[in-house]
Amino acid sequence: MRKTNKGKVKAKEFLGIYGTSEYSSERFKDILEEKGYTTVEFGSSSESDTLISELKLKNYADSSRGFTYADSNYRIVFIDENLSEDEKRIVLTHETGHIFCEHFGKASIIGKDVTDEFEANEFAHYILIPTVADTLKDFIKRNRLKIFFCMALLAMFSILTAFAINRYRDNKYYGDYYITATGTKYHTKDCRYIDNKESKSRMTNEEFESGYYDPCSDCLPDELLKKMLG
Repeated sequence: MRKTNKGKVKAKEFLGIYGTSEYSSERFKDILEEKGYTTVEFGSSSESDTLISELKLKNYADSSRGFTYADSNYRIVFIDENLSEDEKRIVLTHETGHIFCEHFGKASIIGKDVTDEFEANEFAHYILIPTVADTLKDFIKRNRLKIFFCMALLAMFSILTAFAINRYRDNKYYGDYYITATGTKYHTKDCRYIDNKESKSRMTNEEFESGYYDPCSDCLPDELLKKMLG
C-alpha cells in the first residue's frame, strides 16, 4: 500500500467547510445530498430491496454495514437500517471520506482499493476525533462576534478598574507631599532634605490628619505659615 495522508488533508478541508461540532447521521445525509448522493437505508424496506436487486448489490448488502455505489445514473450511499446511531455515524463518515477523497474508479462500488479504504478510515478518524487546534479554530470562527464583544467588555473593565485604582490612590494621599520614616516634617518630592532619603514615602490623608507632621519650612513655607496662623 502506498503511503498517503490524503484522508487527513481532505478531513481538514471538510472541517474547514462544516466545522468541528459533533455530527449526527442525519447531518451526514444532508452533507451527502449536497454532494449529489442519496442515502438509502436497507434491511426491511421493499423499495430498498428492489433497488439493491436491480443494481445487483445483494451480496454487498448481505455482507456490509454500508457502501457507496456510483455510476452514470445513480449516486447512492447504502447503510444498514439496523445499526445504532453511533454505528451509522461511523459508517457514514467513512463513506463520506471515500467521496471527499474522490475514490472514483472503473468499479461502481467505491472504496474497493486497500489504499482507498485506508484514506477513508483516516478521514473518519479526523472527523470523529478532531484535533484541539481544529476545535479551537472552529470555535473562534463560530463565535467571532461573541469573542469580540467579550474582549471589548474586558478592555472596558480594565480601563474602569485602572481608573478606579487611580482614583482611590489619589483620594488616599494628601496632596503630593512626602515624609520619611524618622522625620516629623512633610516635604515636596524634590525637597533637598529628603531628596536622597531611601525611606521617603508619599503622605496619606491618615498621616496628615494625625497632626504628627508639620510642613517643611524650606520647601513649604506658605503651608507652614498657614498652619501657624491657624
